[in-house]
Amino acid sequence: MLDEQDLIDRMRRGEQRAFDQFFDTFATRIAAFAARRSSLDAAGLEDVVQITMINAMRGLKTFRGGSTLFTWLCQICRNHLADVRRKAARQPKVQSLEQLEAARPPGTVVELTDFRDPLDEVADDSTRSAVRCAVNRLPASYSRILELRFGDDLTVPEIAKILQLSESAAESRLSRARQAFRESWQSKDVSGNASVAKVFRDI
Repeated sequence: MLDEQDLIDRMRRGEQRAFDQFFDTFATRIAAFAARRSSLDAAGLEDVVQITMINAMRGLKTFRGGSTLFTWLCQICRNHLADVRRKAARQPKVQSLEQLEAARPPGTVVELTDFRDPLDEVADDSTRSAVRCAVNRLPASYSRILELRFGDDLTVPEIAKILQLSESAAESRLSRARQAFRESWQSKDVSGNASVAKVFRDI
């Protein structure tokens, strides 16, 4: 089992093997985390992982051990993905005529920009707002465990370690939190059929 504090101490001392171990341990998991929260291609995901890991290594002195390294990395990744989305929103995708010609047969009507209906954006914002309202109505212990499970994609054993609970106690609390969230979410009459994992994914 990985001794995270030892790994952090070694990285702070500048040990190259520690940095290699850090990357090998977390890069794939962060890539999966980012892939579930974005539509980036392989190259884009690779960039996100690289920037997340670099920012983490630069900010090691700010890590206080209040969460697992993976949870901390997920927050860094989430922040970077938000920056990527904001940048993309400000810069509509423009294709060259050569790209359009290659992608579409002659005579096809094409659009030179990637357009998204503003009403779709409003709907997304409305859903996210409703999710946050539903979560905010829950007891703090419930919102915390849901964020760990569905926001940071941690396993029950990992959650139990963070919350200092037995695995059975963590599983029980997670089950109660899921039910409480489902009831809170349905009361908003936004999407009664949405799963906890789905509505949490874009928070």
